[in-house]
Amino acid sequence: MGNKRILIASSMNGGAEAVAPVANRLLEKGIQCRIFLHGAAERNLRDFKAAPEVLANVSLKECRDIVARFRPTAILTGTQVQDKDHPRTFEQLLWQVGKEQSMKTVAVMDTWGNELERFSDLDASSPTPLSAITAPLARLPRIMAILDAYQEKVMQGLGFSPGALKVTGNPYFEKVAEEFAKLSPATRETLLAKPAFASFGKSGKLIVFMSDSMSVYPDIGFTETSVLQSFLRAVNELARTSATQINVIIRPHPFRNQDAASAFAVVTPGIRKVLHNPVSAKGSDPANDYSMEELLKAADVVVGTFNNPLVTAKIVGRPVVHYLPGINPKYEFQKFMSDQGVSTRVTQAGMLGVVLEGILSGRIAQKSMDSVHGAIDRVIELL
Repeated sequence: MGNKRILIASSMNGGAEAVAPVANRLLEKGIQCRIFLHGAAERNLRDFKAAPEVLANVSLKECRDIVARFRPTAILTGTQVQDKDHPRTFEQLLWQVGKEQSMKTVAVMDTWGNELERFSDLDASSPTPLSAITAPLARLPRIMAILDAYQEKVMQGLGFSPGALKVTGNPYFEKVAEEFAKLSPATRETLLAKPAFASFGKSGKLIVFMSDSMSVYPDIGFTETSVLQSFLRAVNELARTSATQINVIIRPHPFRNQDAASAFAVVTPGIRKVLHNPVSAKGSDPANDYSMEELLKAADVVVGTFNNPLVTAKIVGRPVVHYLPGINPKYEFQKFMSDQGVSTRVTQAGMLGVVLEGILSGRIAQKSMDSVHGAIDRVIELL
């Protein structure tokens, strides 16, 4: 691969997580790379062993100029869905430039869901843009590196060309599994000793809630605020009725976190709770810094609606609960996990405490979800 020059780009944190291990492996091999981050992906700067270039704005002209200056032999990106601020995503613009110049473009899928929307034109002015596809499969790279045979079947059913789909696994999952395996058995004790968690009972059960905004889905049936408040009340009641000491870490999204902060204030005298995400501190609070892997290592169970950290938690063997009270049935995000028995899907508020008690007591067991070892090298082979 000595003559290869790889342009690597992402505008979303999940996409940046997926391409970073590939970028780092390429750099270790001496391959020339240029890395560009935009938007939410800027939060992942420290994931890369070479300093990425941060773009405040992106346009087709900018992408053409970047490609003209670097003259890559291939372009590697994550994926992102169009919105009102980005009617064409950074990734889609690069795929277009690659097609114009007969260049290889490879997009890595970081999770399951929204497969059609990531590669289509959407009506970004619609109140529910993810339900308003105006041109399906209008924005395509040459190759899509996908997670597994399950996603391959889904995407073929949506009309994707079978020849463009390559099952590689998510490189981020492989990286997480490797980092998790290196963690000390004392990781939980070390985490709970941090000042942020000084109020916790050290012998209590630890539940981590991965919070995220639901504003892009106004008809989903709940909001981040309603879900988080309902979750906290249910856990508080569980602690009261079971006489179990429970500590709760609410991990808000690093920048979409206003709703989590307001919901966190609900009165829950029976539990100890902390709202904390070290990423938001941007390195200004080293005493309370820790990795996602360390957080998951410490957790007894991980709860959320649907987001990448829930998949990560399952990759490293933690019980996962998708809490979706009153969800609109048309939304099936990450349902593939509960369908395969690797997570538990709770759609009624009254059932959350029952499920959590069952998991914490060992009465409810979930199947494991293995990481895909070799994913990094399989993506590299596509370049």
